[in-house]
Amino acid sequence: MSRALRVVAALLVACTGLVLAVSAPASAACTCKQGQLAQQVRKADAVFIGSIDAVGTTSGGGHTYTITASRSFKGEPERSTMVESPGGKDACGLGALQVGQTYVWMAAGTASPYRADSCGGTSVANPTKVEKVEKLLGEGAAVEPPPPPQAVRTLVEDAPPARFARMAAPGAAAALVGLLGLVVVRRLSRR
Repeated sequence: MSRALRVVAALLVACTGLVLAVSAPASAACTCKQGQLAQQVRKADAVFIGSIDAVGTTSGGGHTYTITASRSFKGEPERSTMVESPGGKDACGLGALQVGQTYVWMAAGTASPYRADSCGGTSVANPTKVEKVEKLLGEGAAVEPPPPPQAVRTLVEDAPPARFARMAAPGAAAALVGLLGLVVVRRLSRR
């Protein structure tokens, strides 16, 4: 009976260890509460609409999103901007969002790269979400691309242009060589 008791005790310890090992990652899971939209907008430093051009990963397992912003409600994002998100769902990250999809970004920071997570309210820019954001922050402003660089005229040299004789000399030399060639060909054809 003592041997059976030891086996049961060993199984109990093993099962307890297994339960603790399996439940450990769950304690590190994202525990933030999704707030109301008004709270999320108030907390965000930048609220804008933008589509994802590219998704990259960071060394910590997070993601970087290259975005073309089209409309800004709060903050001043540039037309081409970046947003970073922490690594994975356990860190409340946004994950690998879809390239080409348009999102309402609610991010922290005053310049690129902004920071966003799943607790901040970033989501797909469907008409309902955009309408709710507009009710809170107004119509927003279009994010225009930067103006093209101004053309600057630079002079190659300050010297006056070459005289006619100097410009015509190569053409005259080519004509003279052509005439001499005709004379030689004509003489050879007479023989």
